[in-house]
Amino acid sequence: PAICNGTLAGLVSITAGCACMLPWAAFLTGFIGAFVYYGASKLLLKLQIDDPLDAFAVHGACGFWGVLAVGWFGHYDYLSFGWDGKNGDVAGKAHYGIIYGGGMLFSAQLVALIIEVAWVGGLTALLFFALKKTGLLRVSREIEEVGMDSSKHGGSAYHN
Repeated sequence: PAICNGTLAGLVSITAGCACMLPWAAFLTGFIGAFVYYGASKLLLKLQIDDPLDAFAVHGACGFWGVLAVGWFGHYDYLSFGWDGKNGDVAGKAHYGIIYGGGMLFSAQLVALIIEVAWVGGLTALLFFALKKTGLLRVSREIEEVGMDSSKHGGSAYHN
């Protein structure tokens, strides 16, 4: 599964920048994404956070990296941030990737990620708080001890 997830991590990493990076930068972004996945997966294990499919490591961590990578590797031939009514980009060089002399693009990507994490984290906290208060967050102790397979599906998923 780690090879498949590593490959998927590379693909997720390049999704944000697929239209604004040169091929070498896309390859590098995906390559780094495999290591981001590996590090995030190991961090979740160390923190004892249950994520058996490594969904956060693949989609969360590598998606985050991919958005930041646009700020590093966004190529000026593929970026435009406005229309001057004729034929030009009104944003200028500040909105290129860092390696092309920009910096504002990276800052904008980072601020957008912070806003997204705050938004999703806040709404998730509200949702789980409401579920906990209404008693819908967990199954009863009896069902938990018997197992969800037996109580909901009429049989065990594992042969004893």
